[in-house]
Amino acid sequence: MAKENYVLLVGELQGSPVIDRENCNAKYVIKTLRRNDKIDYPVISVYDAHLIDKAESFKEGDYIIVKGFLSTQEVTKGVVCPHCQEIVKSEGTVTEIYAIENQSIGKGYNLENIKEFSNTVIVLGSLCRDVEFRLLPNTGIPSAQYQLAINRKYHAKRQRDNFTDYPWVNSFGKQAEQDALRLETGSQVLIHGGIQTRNVQKTMVCDKCQKEFKAEDFVAEIVPYSVEYLNNCKFD
Repeated sequence: MAKENYVLLVGELQGSPVIDRENCNAKYVIKTLRRNDKIDYPVISVYDAHLIDKAESFKEGDYIIVKGFLSTQEVTKGVVCPHCQEIVKSEGTVTEIYAIENQSIGKGYNLENIKEFSNTVIVLGSLCRDVEFRLLPNTGIPSAQYQLAINRKYHAKRQRDNFTDYPWVNSFGKQAEQDALRLETGSQVLIHGGIQTRNVQKTMVCDKCQKEFKAEDFVAEIVPYSVEYLNNCKFD
């Protein structure tokens, strides 16, 4: 079965990498620019010792090239209820950029000049749920959201028994209209796009005091530049 899950990022390092030698991992954030001039701040996760050594030498403002893949993990998150201080748990999917190579190329670059390849992702996968189509509030812009199942090409040290990832896709405008028209559960697509990062607010209910409150969460998802409809899609 064909596999494609590839990420290439070139961006400016924000702050300093967080190095955890005891657990053999490092994390850092880079500033990237998509083709539509949208700025994103993807979090890069590093688990290989020699790449951690490289990351430790990175300085704020350095431009970093990252080659990797999208890795997802189902996690339980805990949020403190502002009303009674109880820990409220919720299930969710965390998507990270798993680096298989990272390298500093120095300072002095301009994101505008490299936006064609500053934020690139290519994935081949099948929808594991139907498309959620809506018009965005205030703007009325069409939006289509769906989740893919992607077979992994690379081995992830922290997930030895997991060979499939489940990232979310969020398309807009005419692309969203076509996605809603053509796709359903089981449809296979090849997507060329970029990584969008954003903070979202979700409504939670405390089990203890039964009061609602808003909690902020950080998400990373794929925004397509193009979608190729392959198998099990709805064609005219």
